[in-house]
Parts: sequence; C-alpha cells; structure tokens
Amino acid sequence: MHYRFIEESDFEELATLEKRLIPGKPDSYYRCQPTALRFFARSGHSFVAANELGIQGFVLAQAIWQGDRATVLVTRIVSNNNTTYKGLLNALIKSAYDANAYEVALLVAQKDRGDLYLAAKNSGFASSGLELLVRILGSRGENGQTTGVFE
Repeated sequence: MHYRFIEESDFEELATLEKRLIPGKPDSYYRCQPTALRFFARSGHSFVAANELGIQGFVLAQAIWQGDRATVLVTRIVSNNNTTYKGLLNALIKSAYDANAYEVALLVAQKDRGDLYLAAKNSGFASSGLELLVRILGSRGENGQTTGVFE
C-alpha cells in the first residue's frame, strides 16, 4: 500500500469510495465534494491509501490553531480494513509531527467503527473522556440532523 497526498485526479474515486463504505447518509454528510477535497488536498494532513487496485482509503484532516499551538483534526477517515487505517494514521501522525503540531484529534465511536477504534488505539490514540456535543444550524438542524460533524 502506498500512502500519498490527495490529488485532483482522485476526487471522483474518493467520492465513490466514501459513498460505498458509508452508505445511506444524507448528501450533506459526505465530505468528498470537489471544493472540500481541494481544501483538504492543500492542508498537508490529508492522504489516500492506494495500491494496484486503486484507492483503498483516505483521511481528511487539517491543522486548527488553538491560540498557543496547533492541533491536527481529522474530519473523515474511511477504509475497509484495519491495516489501511493504521497506515493512514501513521501518515497523519508523521505529517503532524513534521509540521510541529503535537496534537492529533480523532472522533470515533467504538461501537460503530471498531476497526478504526482498534487501529487508533494501536497508533497511540487514547480517549480524552469527553463527549462531542453538536448543534447543527439552519435547515439541516431543523430537520433533526446531528451526524456528519467530524465523522
């Protein structure tokens, strides 16, 4: 498996993979839209995992300035196996360290995404003990949507 930065030629394949591996969500849930992917491609913290069969997974992340330090925040990570998750997390951790961002944050529910949770734990991630509360504004919030934020 080869881990590399996202390229514009990947966009269509990324959107297809995201919808295949995370089916049945409202359109607003999906992150692999060209505008978003162009942003993440420039972040220096977003990668694809590819082999001879094509793209097998991806991570979309960005550095967020916290006032006195940067935290790399994962917005979306998608794969169909633990090994690819581990490789994507390793690429992400290296990019964060190389950018002097010594915090990496990833929201994952163990019960829903056990393979990602295990890969994250094996990569040194630990629970902060906090729960992410979200409020979605506008029509999505009025329709009762609460998913898709950092998932």
